[in-house]
Amino acid sequence: GTRQVRVGANGTVNLASITFLASKAHAGSQAIIDWNPDTIIITTTDGEVLAQYPWPAPGTRYVSTHTHPTPPTSTNHHHTPQDPELSPMS
Repeated sequence: GTRQVRVGANGTVNLASITFLASKAHAGSQAIIDWNPDTIIITTTDGEVLAQYPWPAPGTRYVSTHTHPTPPTSTNHHHTPQDPELSPMS
């Protein structure tokens, strides 16, 4: 489908109860959302692509290009010493 929308003050647009980050630089301007079962593409009315996303999983409410830092995979802060090397003099 295709729909013309206004980019919100925070740079987002809404489709199917999901908020997508489009472009903060284009806040307040008109944009076009094109979608199919696999992809959502947000463009300016002149055709400039602002964002492109795969269709999100059911239950998703917000989609953006920002990634969050990955937490460490281990919370074990105990460091084991390396095996001591034998001195050539031993």
